[in-house]
Amino acid sequence: MMRALGLACLMGFLLLGGPGAWAHKGSDAYLDVQQTPDGAAAGAAQDLRFVLAIALKDLDQLLPIDSNADGKVTWGEVKAALPQVQALLNQTAYTRPACPLDWQPGGLDRRSDGAYLRLVAQAHCPAGQALTFNYSLFKDQDATHRLLVAGRVGGQDLLTTLSPQQSSGLRLGAGTGITAGAAAAAPSGGGSVLAEYFRLGVHHLLQGYDHLAFLLALVLPLRLALMRKAPGVLAVAAGIQHLGGRAGNAWWALLRTVTAFTVGHTITLMLATFGLTQASPVWVEPVIALSIAVTALLNLRPLPWLRTDVLALLFGMVHGFGFAGLLQEAAAPSGLLPWALAGFNLGVEAGQLIAVGGWVLLSQLVVSRPWYPAVVVRGGSAQLVLLASWWFWQRVG
Repeated sequence: MMRALGLACLMGFLLLGGPGAWAHKGSDAYLDVQQTPDGAAAGAAQDLRFVLAIALKDLDQLLPIDSNADGKVTWGEVKAALPQVQALLNQTAYTRPACPLDWQPGGLDRRSDGAYLRLVAQAHCPAGQALTFNYSLFKDQDATHRLLVAGRVGGQDLLTTLSPQQSSGLRLGAGTGITAGAAAAAPSGGGSVLAEYFRLGVHHLLQGYDHLAFLLALVLPLRLALMRKAPGVLAVAAGIQHLGGRAGNAWWALLRTVTAFTVGHTITLMLATFGLTQASPVWVEPVIALSIAVTALLNLRPLPWLRTDVLALLFGMVHGFGFAGLLQEAAAPSGLLPWALAGFNLGVEAGQLIAVGGWVLLSQLVVSRPWYPAVVVRGGSAQLVLLASWWFWQRVG
């Protein structure tokens, strides 16, 4: 029983010690790169325009943007911090070889997760010279941070991502397009965009703590057991408990539930990304938190008539709107948008499989214990209700 209490405390620490209200949206910055028409002409110098948008809440990790620490950033505080921001960016967002950028304030943007500071820089570079854009902002503060790059250079649409830990940077040049971390520059085609956004989808899923919490609420009541039949051989053991209290094979319930959730968020992700429907994060984010609370509460007080897969489908459609925000704000060129959408969606599904598979393996340590239903299923569900209620309160506040 002491081990059971220890596990319950660990789950509580992991759940209630999670990130803040807007957990679905990670730390992202956005860069738009455009080559001017004159700079795109054959033999002409490269005139490039860079527009960088960084979340004020992220910048506040590096500089005292919220100078009075009252939790509210005013325009006066932003203006006072601008010289420090410009000096920081000139050191952490620059081009090589000598083609200096001088970042200037360009105003504020409102995005799904708050206010962003927009900065603009111009570069006038010799014709035919391959440039590398280096970005190391948040390198030592946030390993999950990503820069989403879009634009058009050398007649090629650009769409890629960059991590501050990526030492090779992004290579730019007239007529050569852009690549991330390659030895030689190449056009940004559908295949490379598919691969980049697949990785971004996995990354986004695994740092989307509210999405992970919802998945956990769905799978907690499933007794997913593996049994060893022979040395080195594992087999699936049928479970009998799942949401709603109906008997059946837990593994089939898991497949049906996760598939329904996948279908749900894929539908709204596609519709929102292609502009066929819209949903404001003002209501989407609180409802995502509410979906966790409702699902976890149903683990405590099951409704026999409620089908798990239907619940997963409906709430999955809400989560899809949350995923769509990142793709919409990345401003993908229309010709590359289908590749980005496909890669991102596949990456989300891969991350989802990783998360569910990780829980299945972790739960094998205790799934056969007599206290598992009370401590893990009911205790974990109760903690998820508390966590989701806290997120909901923050998001509507």
